Amino acid sequence: MASIRDLLLPADDRNGAGAVVKKEDEDAKTDVTSGTARFVVEFILDVICPYCYIGFKNLKAAIETYRVRHPEAVFEIVCLPFLLHPLADRSASSVEPSYGKPTSSYPTNKPVTQLTTLHIAYDKSDYLISRTRGPEHWVGLGEAAGINFTWTGRTGSTRDAHKLLRFALESTPTPTRGGRNNRGAPTPSSRVTNGSTPIHGPAVQLRLLEALFRAHHESDGDISDPSFLASTTSAVTGFTTARIRHVLEDESGEWKRAVDALVAQVSSPRGLAVRAVPTFVVNDRYVIGGVQSAEFLVEEFGRIRRGGAR
Repeated sequence: MASIRDLLLPADDRNGAGAVVKKEDEDAKTDVTSGTARFVVEFILDVICPYCYIGFKNLKAAIETYRVRHPEAVFEIVCLPFLLHPLADRSASSVEPSYGKPTSSYPTNKPVTQLTTLHIAYDKSDYLISRTRGPEHWVGLGEAAGINFTWTGRTGSTRDAHKLLRFALESTPTPTRGGRNNRGAPTPSSRVTNGSTPIHGPAVQLRLLEALFRAHHESDGDISDPSFLASTTSAVTGFTTARIRHVLEDESGEWKRAVDALVAQVSSPRGLAVRAVPTFVVNDRYVIGGVQSAEFLVEEFGRIRRGGAR
């Protein structure tokens, strides 16, 4: 089973990871993005991934810069789930401390495919256990992106966090990547105020993502803890904790099925074939892999606007 570090995708770790690549068999088609002022960015991520948080910060900075240069540009960002450890236990609180190593309550002599459940939780300090990257590596990356990484605390599965990110996008779960019922989304700068009706949409989803990123990576929040997830989501979205807990409890299993279906679409060779995160898919055609600088992303948005021409 691959480790979290094996599935993370820094810009300097994979050959060509930073290149904007058209999907296969697309070169011969008319480029519908040529001259476009609209960018739909599908951000494929896992909330526990520190590189994804850096990528998120750089994406926001790039969009801000690009809009200054091109005021007519419109961006919509939709988050898609990627589970770095799909077999992790639902909550870290149910697993004994493992000192940065996965723990299992099942016999280890059985292949993973034979296990119905694998109880795994992770110390955040696991990211620091590397021959090539010490704490100074993360300090430097974090400072450049405006992130103050902390490395204490634990977490389990991020599936519940992804369920709530999906709930922030749409009121009923669907396996449609862009969501079906996210009309009328507020602008990214809007906030839920007392007396206003909460609304679903990409901007709300993005605000929740930022809150979860910040809480986990800078404040040691356990994003597998239902109480923490409910309170954080309610504060950001304005939805009641009762409604949020209904999504978390998911008695019908529909939210879990939607998340798992999206994960399958993202990772399947017949889908987006994403193998690591962060990954951005722009206008359903251009794939940007790895942690890229804001400057790089600005340049690539310009190239995509020109139909991919250098």
